[in-house]
Amino acid sequence: MRAAIIAMLILLLPGALCAASIGVYFTFIPSQMHYSPMPFEQFKGYVYAFGANCYLDAAEFRVTVPAGIVIQSVTVPAGSLMLGDIINPGLSITYWPPMDGWNPGYNLLAEINFFAPVWCYSSGGTLIDAPISIVPTIDSGALQYSCWPENYLLPFHGFTSILCPDMVATQDKSWGAIKSLF
Repeated sequence: MRAAIIAMLILLLPGALCAASIGVYFTFIPSQMHYSPMPFEQFKGYVYAFGANCYLDAAEFRVTVPAGIVIQSVTVPAGSLMLGDIINPGLSITYWPPMDGWNPGYNLLAEINFFAPVWCYSSGGTLIDAPISIVPTIDSGALQYSCWPENYLLPFHGFTSILCPDMVATQDKSWGAIKSLF
């Protein structure tokens, strides 16, 4: 029985490692998944898909935001059709022309305009380690995308971004000082 479970995990591992992912980034070039807004700041979040490996022509997802953060608007690429609401029940977006999932390896699915009437703990506010997550929609219970021309549905793996991350301070020490601790 143990061997069967191990064999099954080994067979499923490549599919899990190659799964497409989706997340909210705070830079136009997808690299920063954390941000610390100033009091009453308007800022942007970019929803990117990675690893679709097809001509992506539709996506379905929902965004959860922490209390106190307001979504003002959502913008999708030209030629796209957006149905639903980003928070409840979720968005279904079609893209035309389909987006190339191979080059450069990521696709901009939506641009979200946020407003922060509350601010970070480090600035005297109450917000600390606040998650912004990509989750399945309420209507279908799915977090998925479609590939053109076959239009088959594939699952996304949703990421969580952090507003007002709790930074851990470090100290500059020599290697000798570190060894003397033990």
